[in-house]
Amino acid sequence: MKDIDFMARAIELAKRGRLRAQPNPMVGCVIVKNNRIIGEGWHQEFGKAHAEINAIKDCKKRFGIQKALKIIAGADMYVNLEPCSIEKNTPPCANALVEHQIKRLFCGTLDPNPKINGRGIKLLKKAGIHTKVGLLRKECKQLNKIFFTNQKKLRPYIILKSAQSIDGKIALKNGESNWISNAESRKDSHRIRSRVKGILVGRGTAEKDNPSLTVRLSKKELCIDKNKTIEQPVKIIIGNLKKAKKNNKLFSNNAKVIIGSRNSAKQSKNLEYIEYKEKDFLDKFLKDLLARNISSILVEGGQKTLNTFIAKNLFDELVIYTAPIFLGDESIKTLSVKAPNSIKNSSKLKTVKIERFKDDIKTTYYNENI
Repeated sequence: MKDIDFMARAIELAKRGRLRAQPNPMVGCVIVKNNRIIGEGWHQEFGKAHAEINAIKDCKKRFGIQKALKIIAGADMYVNLEPCSIEKNTPPCANALVEHQIKRLFCGTLDPNPKINGRGIKLLKKAGIHTKVGLLRKECKQLNKIFFTNQKKLRPYIILKSAQSIDGKIALKNGESNWISNAESRKDSHRIRSRVKGILVGRGTAEKDNPSLTVRLSKKELCIDKNKTIEQPVKIIIGNLKKAKKNNKLFSNNAKVIIGSRNSAKQSKNLEYIEYKEKDFLDKFLKDLLARNISSILVEGGQKTLNTFIAKNLFDELVIYTAPIFLGDESIKTLSVKAPNSIKNSSKLKTVKIERFKDDIKTTYYNENI
């Protein structure tokens, strides 16, 4: 196997932490001696051991502690993100590499966190460990797009999602919208919900539709171990709820609810109001959500809320499910974006994936205008 193969394996291991690593990055680690893998690990859950430590533990489990210590000494390590060098929830991984006498480190990318960026590599070099940064750099950065967005833009990673008719409408004139997309599309949207830390809707949608904003798939459908629980996203509302009731679906299953509003209200165990004096508080609200470890958000509507995020260029992905039906001219448009002064000045998204769910078409776009 080549260096690139070992790094590819580290990336695959990292993906296993997709549902529980946030707000930390997904990290995988492979330890190699004489072109043979002697230990593997990944960051399994926020607040618990990092990938490098778990790979070392795996090696000790395979060979026994004393033999593993001898085998690890002089070995190569492949990790998709720079080893941490500061103590927070866990001890610094860079120190463990020095302690176990790793000979060479192959790292996909530096950590974008300014407190760590390059510091771990510098520490390892000082200890005599040969380091190489940039192996499968593009793939490693794409893997942790959420984490890189958090660190560089100081806000959550934002996905906008909508279902529409083939003529670009999300509801009839009377507001009826259940169901435009089919059951398979809705199931896929729940998979997206399972991968984010929060689901956001506007006040109007919350009051009119009374959505539960939960992940309603089985552990088997989500490929989650039977012993693990399904982590429900935080429910996020923009605007003060005037029709909030105790039996409201938003307040079911004891899930956390955060409301950003210009009006404060009574707090409770699972309900937090964040009050703002400004009329336009969206940017501040997003920063406050990130400060509460909500590193990724799925924005599900309604139209006004989606358009606000687009107008302010506050999104990283746009997911559209298109059903093969017509809703007509008088129906409500999916999006209502201000026209540019010329085609050249229009915002262009990058189409990254097109999928089919029976007769529905799902298109995923990346926003490269940020």
